[in-house]
Amino acid sequence: MGRAGNGTRGQVGGGDPDALLPGDRRHEHRRPIGRIAAVALAAAAAWLIAFSVWSAEPAAYDFIALYAPARLIATGHGASATDLDAVFVVEHEAVPARTIVMGHANVPALSYLMAPLGALPIEVAYAIWTALGVLALVAAAFLLGRLADPSQIRLLFPFAVLAPTSLIALVEGQTTPFILLLVAGSLRAPPFWSGALLGATVLRPQVFPLFALVALTDRRRAAGMISMLVVLVLVSFVAIGPEGMARYPGLLTRATTELRPGELGLAPLVRRVVQGGDSFLIYLALGAIAFALGAVAVLLRSRAIVSRIADASTWSLLVAPHALLHDGVFAYPGVASASTTSRRTALWVGAGIAASLLQQAGIPVAPFYLLALFFGAGPPHREARTLPGAFPTRP
Repeated sequence: MGRAGNGTRGQVGGGDPDALLPGDRRHEHRRPIGRIAAVALAAAAAWLIAFSVWSAEPAAYDFIALYAPARLIATGHGASATDLDAVFVVEHEAVPARTIVMGHANVPALSYLMAPLGALPIEVAYAIWTALGVLALVAAAFLLGRLADPSQIRLLFPFAVLAPTSLIALVEGQTTPFILLLVAGSLRAPPFWSGALLGATVLRPQVFPLFALVALTDRRRAAGMISMLVVLVLVSFVAIGPEGMARYPGLLTRATTELRPGELGLAPLVRRVVQGGDSFLIYLALGAIAFALGAVAVLLRSRAIVSRIADASTWSLLVAPHALLHDGVFAYPGVASASTTSRRTALWVGAGIAASLLQQAGIPVAPFYLLALFFGAGPPHREARTLPGAFPTRP
């Protein structure tokens, strides 16, 4: 008698399964094409939505604050990149409807990296920046997919690119998609380069502290992080000089104490609930308490570096002195870790979208969603253990 799997169709054993027969494999090459087309369609939709919304009122969104100092550097006025008066002049020239200065407190090295865009008209610069932001979200989604159950990746990808937080980040022209890509890349990189990528998150200073803490728990990651910080400091000095750097701490203080509607952090939440928290020292104390809570939560939950990075991403929003909905993309590693079944994926994705919409409407539910995500997510999917460096940290 024959064995199953031998012979042709119709013989004893039934032959090879249909999908394994050469004549029945025509459909296999279509799957990658279909997936690529779906990715391209989602990316194009995200870019088109962002560009259309921004074009209607460019003065209302944050990109102008990134563009102005980059243009000052591109035109040879780097020292003025931290001078709010000079920044406002450029903002008003680029978008006349802008009547008050916006400014930003990102590391000056970011403005230096954006200088080629600063040399372009703002509409062209925004179109390119948004396209790069969409690509960053797509790449981050693929890298973060290893945290989730493989069966859930197809469900998570549209969320990562088209969720309200992603679209808000793209419309605003924010740096958060790029910083999320750095975080996602740090999960797969060798230890030194993982630390370097975590160090580069200082380009968005408010989310940096917990990532720095995680990097410091491993010698090689700490070396990579410190090396990256040195490079960024040197680039910043080259970009704006000592005069410009002397003004930078003032911008940081201004951004730290600013309280805007929709803040995601614990300190701003307490500050709103408990009146009289406008003192810088009180706000500093609240921030220190929030950071201490986040540090304990991240370090005690797991010794695996992948888990710590994913947890730090969630807690970076809770401990940030200033984080808005466009920063909500840093919850994506936690959502990926929680996505072990279709039901859990639908729960955390649906709750996240609802929380972002309620937060946008002025109901401060996002901090509670982030806390629930941290405690309900659990460790990343078991396949994440195969990532380079996904082992307990070395003292």
